[in-house]
Amino acid sequence: MKRVLMPVDFSPRDAAAAHYVKQLYQKSHFETILLHVVPPPDYEAAVLEAGGPVLQELMDTRRNLGLERLKATCTRELEGMPVERVLLEGFPSERIVQYAGEREVDLIVLPTHGYGPFRRFLLGSVTSKVLHDAECAVLTGAHMEDPKLEEIHFSKIAAAVDLSESSIKVIAEAKALAERMGAKLIVMHAMTGLSGHVGFNFEKAHELHFESAVKERLTELTQGMEVEMLIETGDPGKAIASMVKTSKTDLVVIARSTSHGLAALRSYTYAIIRESGVPVLSV
Repeated sequence: MKRVLMPVDFSPRDAAAAHYVKQLYQKSHFETILLHVVPPPDYEAAVLEAGGPVLQELMDTRRNLGLERLKATCTRELEGMPVERVLLEGFPSERIVQYAGEREVDLIVLPTHGYGPFRRFLLGSVTSKVLHDAECAVLTGAHMEDPKLEEIHFSKIAAAVDLSESSIKVIAEAKALAERMGAKLIVMHAMTGLSGHVGFNFEKAHELHFESAVKERLTELTQGMEVEMLIETGDPGKAIASMVKTSKTDLVVIARSTSHGLAALRSYTYAIIRESGVPVLSV
C-alpha cells in the first residue's frame, strides 16, 4: 500500500479508525489522507428559505469550522506518520469515491456509521455507496462504534469465500496480508442448506456429499497453501460471523462483487461487517 484514505466526521469513531490505520502503518508504511466532506446545506436552506449571501455565509461557516476541526483531528493517534488533511464539499459518498480514484488510493478505512453535526449524511448509506462504487479495497467495522484502543494483534486473517472465481482474488489478498502481518491464514465458507433452495429435505448423505464437494473446491482454490479451512452450514452472514468468533480471527477479507451461487457473499456483506466484531476488508 502506498496511500490510505480515511474519511472523518469528527465523531469518536475517527479515533478508532485512525488506531487501525496506525496499526497497519507499523507493518507497511504509507501516506494517510484525512478527508472531511462538507455536505450541501439543503436541509438548512429549505428551513431558512435562504439563498444568495445567506447561503454563502452558511457554507463559509461550515467550511471554516471543518478546517479547524480537521487540523485537530487524530493528531495524537497518527503522530509520527505522514498525514495530509483535505477538505472537500459535496455529497460525502460521491466525493469520497471520486477523490479515492483521483488520488489512486489503495485502501479506504471507513466506520459503518457516523456521529457529529452531519450524522444524517454519514450513516450506513454512505458506507454502502462507497462499498458499491469504490474501485479500491475498503476496510470497515461496526466495532469501531465502541472502540477499545489497545494494541491490535493480527494473528489470524480469514478469507470468506463463495467458491466463485472472485474467491481467487479474495484468497490472494488475504494471503498477502497474512504474510505481511505474520498471521495465520484461514479460508471460510458458509454452506446454505440445500433443502431451502429446492423445496424438500435432503438426506444426510446428500449434505455430506455436498460438503465433500465444497472441501474439494476449497482445496483447488488454495492450491496447496498452508491454510486452515472452516465450513459451516447456515445463513452466510451469521455463519461467517460465527466462524470468525470461534476461530478468534482478527480480520476478514470478503469480495464485494461475487457470483449469485448458493452462498454468494454479496448479499451478506453488511451482516458480516455488523456481526463479526472485527475489521472487514472488502476487495
